[in-house]
Amino acid sequence: MRLVGLISAVVACACGGVSSLASSTFENDGDGWALSGNGDGTGVTLQAKGGNPGGHLCGKDVKDGDTWYFVAPGKYLGNLTSAYGKRIIWDLKQDQTFNQIRGRDVVLNGGGLALTYNVRSAPGTEWTPFSVSLDDTSGWLVENGATQGMAATAEDLKSVLRNLTSMRIRGEFYDGPNDSACLDNVYFGTP
Repeated sequence: MRLVGLISAVVACACGGVSSLASSTFENDGDGWALSGNGDGTGVTLQAKGGNPGGHLCGKDVKDGDTWYFVAPGKYLGNLTSAYGKRIIWDLKQDQTFNQIRGRDVVLNGGGLALTYNVRSAPGTEWTPFSVSLDDTSGWLVENGATQGMAATAEDLKSVLRNLTSMRIRGEFYDGPNDSACLDNVYFGTP
């Protein structure tokens, strides 16, 4: 029964029928997403075709420097305590899979804390689906002060979700310039 529910959620996600607090499928516009990374990325561009399915966003790295991220717009921010115990889902792909770097793959800021989540493997050159639960058993880490790198507690996650001020999804996985990555089907607070 649980496997059937998971398969239904994945199918619904591909069709745009997922229930969530905020979502972006990039079918008609960039939905307010941006890039960060100290000028390392060129900016976000909307691609009308080639997504999973339809439109998607891409960013390109033009020089060595800081790791760049896709930055969520305002509709993903604020008091999102009802997302605790639910998931963030996204699809990602990159243009090359050699010389990969490890990093903070999802970063949530709020309530004076920064929480990070690291995926188990980098995205491939084809669309790679990712999912992480917003709970204290999924591997979130606290990145502030003396507790840096410690496992996030339920209260840490709830504190961040009470006043979420930033959500970033890593776009740079290649150690060097001239790489790109694309993002599609972001769902926040999905059962």
